Amino acid sequence: MVVPSGMRAARDVSALAGRLVTAERLRLPLNARFDLVEHLLRQLERFTGAAVHEARQSGAGWNEVAAAAGVTAAQARTRWDEVALRALFPALPWCDRRRAQQRLSDALAYLQAGSSVPVDEGAERAGITLPYLTQILEGDCLPTWPEVYTLASVFGGRAEDLRVLWESASGTVRSPGLPAKGAAGYLAAGLRGLYLSAGSPRLDQFSQQALLPECLDQVLAGHHAPPWPVTARLVRALGGRAEEFEPLWQAARQAAIDLRGAASSDYLGCAGCRDTAHGAP
Repeated sequence: MVVPSGMRAARDVSALAGRLVTAERLRLPLNARFDLVEHLLRQLERFTGAAVHEARQSGAGWNEVAAAAGVTAAQARTRWDEVALRALFPALPWCDRRRAQQRLSDALAYLQAGSSVPVDEGAERAGITLPYLTQILEGDCLPTWPEVYTLASVFGGRAEDLRVLWESASGTVRSPGLPAKGAAGYLAAGLRGLYLSAGSPRLDQFSQQALLPECLDQVLAGHHAPPWPVTARLVRALGGRAEEFEPLWQAARQAAIDLRGAASSDYLGCAGCRDTAHGAP
């Protein structure tokens, strides 16, 4: 577990607050502003955890922490003990996070290259410096989610397609359960993000690797999800980690059952991808 300094966490809060001010000034869609609020609240929790960790490292006892927070010592211990801090600051093995960060930068770089927005103009429109944007596009640093959201919009992409890529790179803990009505879209968006990071290859390249080409466009659109062996094979073909997508596939499958009942088989793959599953490892 690596806990950032209180100052680093505070700077992240400040950066998110600045993005929220910009979003309000530009009158971005309400859901985009609410998303920024959600992440700002999450970052405030992380700042509090980092500050408590620093205080504890400096010798502060739980009674002192509790007095500062206006809670009991038992409540403070439950809120900021090692187990709670691990949830706030999860960590993937460095090599996995580094590869995930590169996938995110590849997707952003692909969007930028396909847009009519030069890199310097993109930096100006996103409210960040040109050197910083260059580092992001080259995979040398990990942007915050609001920065990813803004850059995707500037370069004509859909921010939701990059969400799973960013979560993988940042080590963010994903909720084990997803709302039934959003699970299928979340899985499809994650697959589209991988597709972008791979450079949006021709669909027929996957005819022998994972899916029939006429099926893949339906999967990326979220119209149905193939059986898990085929989905895992597709994720690997796109350079992703199947273990990161299995919870999303399971959530989408359960959502289809909950929402569609007996008709859930219509969502869980077409005849073509079900046939392909027989040969998938």
